[in-house]
Amino acid sequence: MSRWLAPLAGVVGLLTLVVGIAWAEFDVTSMAGLDLVGFGVLALLLAAAVAGAHEGAALLARRRRAVAGHPRRR
Repeated sequence: MSRWLAPLAGVVGLLTLVVGIAWAEFDVTSMAGLDLVGFGVLALLLAAAVAGAHEGAALLARRRRAVAGHPRRR
């Protein structure tokens, strides 16, 4: 599940960040675009956390297989 969740969250975060920045630039009278920028940054951080957790779990699984003497997966 996390194989597609991290890239999807990253894409949503980047798009939200870009839309928020554009909105903040074009609508100078309000601060509504800054909420979108903050949400985009949070989505990018979430994507990085999910990707890091997935890679960490994969690394631990590889170490456990190596310690147990199982052959490597291809």
